[in-house]
Amino acid sequence: MKLVAVLNRIENSKEIDNYYLAAIKKFGGIPLLIDETNLELLKFCRGVLLTGGDTKGSLDDYLIKYALDNKLPLLGICQGMQSMALYGTNNNLVDVDDHYRVNHYINLNDSRLKKIVEKDRILVNSYHHSKVTSSKVFDIVAYSEDGVVEAVENKNHPFQIGVEWHPERMIDSLSSIRIFEEFIKSII
Repeated sequence: MKLVAVLNRIENSKEIDNYYLAAIKKFGGIPLLIDETNLELLKFCRGVLLTGGDTKGSLDDYLIKYALDNKLPLLGICQGMQSMALYGTNNNLVDVDDHYRVNHYINLNDSRLKKIVEKDRILVNSYHHSKVTSSKVFDIVAYSEDGVVEAVENKNHPFQIGVEWHPERMIDSLSSIRIFEEFIKSII
């Protein structure tokens, strides 16, 4: 059973976005919303999805540590990717104005993510007001053309990847399909 822990985070001052749940289900996973009230259910999950949202919380670090310690597949999206990049640091987010509700291209370095999407450059969507400038635990593997960090990954794990964009909202694009297929496939 491919049970995926999904961070139950309020996104953009609303309830969790159902796009995440639909994407997991579409590719054969079973989403389980996780928050501070039901952390004991993590033991049943074989993957972790860190959703987008307005702010990083202590639960982000808890779930990242849990995924790292238990060698679980981990997919961070938007704020989830930022949380992965900030994990283990005292760094803060930096404001960025021109990445909200825009589509743009990113360039991928040699990485597991590049192998998954099978391209050097892909079109992505952005819904973020802040960015990270570095990462301690995860390797930076993609940048936008204006230098914004767009993806991170743990090169020592088959699938621990964070992306700044929202592949769950571009679920018909080939790169989004491949990201979710590979994420769910990596769950044992």
